[in-house]
Amino acid sequence: MNLRKLKDWRERHGPMLAAASAAVRTRQPYSPFSDDLGDYDPKLIEQGEKKFTSLLGTAFNIEPGVVDGTGGRRAGAERSPYGFDLGISYRVEPFAALAERGDEAMRKWQQLEVGLRCALLCEVITRLHADTFLFAHVGMHTSGHGLFMGFHANAIHAQARALESLANVLEVSRELTCQLENDLVVGQGAAQRLRREFRPQPAGLSLVFAGQVVPTWGAYPGLFASLAAGCPVVLVAHANAVLPIALTVKAIKAVCAQVGVPHDIVNLLHADNLADYRQAAQHSAVRLIDYMGGAEFGRWLRQHAWHARVMTQQSAQTSVLVHSTADYDGMLENLAFGLCSYSAQLCTSPQNLYVLGEGIGVPGGRVAVEQFQHDLVARVEQLLQRFNPPRELLGAVLDPGCEAEIRACEGAHFAKVLRRTEPLVDADYPQARILSPSLIEVRPGFASAVGHYAREVRGPVSFVIHKPGLREVLSELRDIGQHQGVLGLGLYTTDAGVEHAMAQVAGQVGALLSTNFCKNFFISQCAVFTDIHGGAIGPAADVTYGGPAFYHARLRMTEQRKAL
Repeated sequence: MNLRKLKDWRERHGPMLAAASAAVRTRQPYSPFSDDLGDYDPKLIEQGEKKFTSLLGTAFNIEPGVVDGTGGRRAGAERSPYGFDLGISYRVEPFAALAERGDEAMRKWQQLEVGLRCALLCEVITRLHADTFLFAHVGMHTSGHGLFMGFHANAIHAQARALESLANVLEVSRELTCQLENDLVVGQGAAQRLRREFRPQPAGLSLVFAGQVVPTWGAYPGLFASLAAGCPVVLVAHANAVLPIALTVKAIKAVCAQVGVPHDIVNLLHADNLADYRQAAQHSAVRLIDYMGGAEFGRWLRQHAWHARVMTQQSAQTSVLVHSTADYDGMLENLAFGLCSYSAQLCTSPQNLYVLGEGIGVPGGRVAVEQFQHDLVARVEQLLQRFNPPRELLGAVLDPGCEAEIRACEGAHFAKVLRRTEPLVDADYPQARILSPSLIEVRPGFASAVGHYAREVRGPVSFVIHKPGLREVLSELRDIGQHQGVLGLGLYTTDAGVEHAMAQVAGQVGALLSTNFCKNFFISQCAVFTDIHGGAIGPAADVTYGGPAFYHARLRMTEQRKAL
């Protein structure tokens, strides 16, 4: 093991890690890398695209020093939402073999003190950052991102989320480590001097399921937290978003191999049989499971992987109450962008817009609900005109059945269609699945309508829901949060009483409350190192990214006592 190189990395990355640790202690926003595209050489975008193109049709290999990746059984069926097959294959290995190799690697990995583990992982993050525009293009063609979103969600912000996990585990490890001596008197006996040492140890094998919508952003918190804690990790990628996870595993393995650390501390589980993933979750060696994805498999994990600590972030929707505002135009802009951005495929995108019959309060009067709906549709149209090509705003739709589901909502008995979704043609990607947003008014008097909009409807569709008063809105939000799952709540109001009432509901259902967002920071966004993600309560999420339990779960406390 090359301790000199590890110490060099600790010195080189020390300032970044120290700044990250200060940020997690104070919950101040921190950006280790600029998320302003203008700060990067435009040539890097082209280079990233060329790197992505060079991977198409290849046998991808993640093992250090191995060029030919054709050995063994392989599988792969990724298809870009922009209309072409990636043609990349990945090695298929049994989970039991990966678990055994990970356990062996952990014995040496955990012997490194946490500061050196974090130094190595900081080196990984900087190398991932060097490939930011490769990950941006990969995000486009595995997750349907526009280039700008791929740059943010699949690269820069995911890298920051990884560093956030390192800093949190470092802080927790230091809190759990101590040594003390004290005198102990038992009954009438003489005093005995005892030394006690408390040290954290890794909880064990960590299984991380990455989703498709934001695969790196969703997987990096659990991946880097477990590795920093000394746990081996096996990553399970979504079948159509394997490449960003495979690239990540390859980067970690390369850094480990460079300094003689066992690179089997991390591995990729890829299978062409979905039953293999369920069997992996039930393997007796697994101690931790991180999952981001659909609710059905999340529920299955909680019911069947009883031997492991299961942490899930799954299907949910975000609702917004439009009560009153001091900046009507800014509110329209913020809402319209949320309805359009990435075709509202984020669970934090505003899906349900609640309005009261009295309309929206503005300085000097009120805007009728009908006028608000007209203005919102007009603002969506204006926003679509600003982006050429539209994919830079809308991205591509992941689910091939998305349009049919939206059409069913538009044709429902309760629906008055304010804006109908339409397929859009992209000159560069004529086979891309790109849809313009749908906006539906839920006509009053149809009690069954809640069954349609209470769940997450994947794709660019939003509902304007009329309620007679605040009490009815709060009651429905509370019920949906407790039974369906809500990750975020939005609120526009100038009334302190309304704000207080919404804060109470948000706390009860575990939702992040965003009030009066009228500028270019959107309800769907989370600032790393300060904002949390997931409420650790209810169906939407039983864990919180950025919350202390997320990091403590990966460590167990041990004690050694010695009579002196």
